[in-house]
Amino acid sequence: MDELKRLRGLMKEETFKGHGFTNKMRENILNEIHSKRPKSFTFNKKPVLAPLMSVLFVAACLSLFVYFGGTQLGLIDGNNASAPFYQYEAKDRPESLGDEFKFLTKAPFEVEKVTTETGEDPSGKIELVTLKGKERQTIKLTFQSIEAETNLTLSQDEVKVGQSKGSYYESEGPAKVSRLIWIEGDTIKYEMEYLPGGSDVTLSRKDMIKMAESFR
Repeated sequence: MDELKRLRGLMKEETFKGHGFTNKMRENILNEIHSKRPKSFTFNKKPVLAPLMSVLFVAACLSLFVYFGGTQLGLIDGNNASAPFYQYEAKDRPESLGDEFKFLTKAPFEVEKVTTETGEDPSGKIELVTLKGKERQTIKLTFQSIEAETNLTLSQDEVKVGQSKGSYYESEGPAKVSRLIWIEGDTIKYEMEYLPGGSDVTLSRKDMIKMAESFR
């Protein structure tokens, strides 16, 4: 403020003589220097925080809606989206499969090819049915009748398929292989293995149990 007061004292009419200032220029400079109130500068500040918070709030609500909606519909299972399941008709059951065995009614792909074969292990005869899709997705189903007192060790993660005891295993990596084994009524052993082939669809534990519980 002292500098401004001193400047006002210096800015007299004589100051501008011989320096090429026009009358208009002298008037404007003197008016600015001798003004008692400094001009205030205002900026048009648009409020941006409130609209931004509104957008973030709406986005968060939509994300929660999609997540919980997908969970309730069975489309989201933890971090994995469940595979779509196709109805597999009873007429598609291989004729060679024994009547004592149930067969799946839901598959995670449209089945284009079915092959069957038989084998044997220390517990007895094994019937193997392989289902393949157009992207080389594969389901391997193993059926075996066992003695009630047969001591089978289910060494993987324990699960329940309906009321039956079972175990579940899955491999690591993008081409995840999922395997589920369960024993029904102490005398029927089922084993189901899924390989994604050329597709990008992998199956979770929940997906595999859902497929096993579709056996009829």
